[in-house]
Formats: sequence, C-alpha cells, structure tokens
Amino acid sequence: MPESPLENTLEQLLAYDESAAIDRGQFVNGVMGRVRREQRKRRLVLLLFGTIGALFGLAGARMLGDAIGWLFTQTLTPALIMQAVLLTVAVAAFYVWFMNDDLPLEG
Repeated sequence: MPESPLENTLEQLLAYDESAAIDRGQFVNGVMGRVRREQRKRRLVLLLFGTIGALFGLAGARMLGDAIGWLFTQTLTPALIMQAVLLTVAVAAFYVWFMNDDLPLEG
C-alpha cells in the first residue's frame, strides 16, 4: 500500500536530522550556567532582604525592650497570673457546659 503524501511529510518532519543538531553539550552548559547565575542572584536577594529584615527586627526589639521588661516585672504579678489561670479555666468550663461537649485531650 503506497504511503500518502501527508504521511511522507509527517515522517520528514519527525525525522532526526543530524546536520541540524546543535552541540548538546554546549547547549546544556549554557542552560546550566544561566541556572547557576539565577541561583546566585536569588541567594543574594534573599541574603540582602533577610539582613534588612533582621536589622529591623533587632531595632524593634531594642525599642520595645524596656516596655517588655516593665511588663514582666511590674504588671505580671503572681496574683494577676493566678487570676488569668482561673479565668481561663472558667471559660473552658463554661464552654463545656454550654456546648455540652467534651474538650479533646489528645495532643
């Protein structure tokens, strides 16, 4: 059975042409070089913005340091902590009573 012209054309298009093939090693090296360059650029950007973020974090911690120290030494007295624990237990008990449900004990 003779092949149709469409099949011949398709076979020619799908055929591997050695003369048109480029040096695969050169192509792969070029692609990998661009990938490495983009990875270096990405690492540099992440390092730069990470450092800027860390500096802002340290500045904020320094500015809030005195206020946080005062919070833990002056306002969080043992009586206040006890009241907070009692309030938390009371809220949990009310939830269990109101919802008529058990709190999950698994972690």
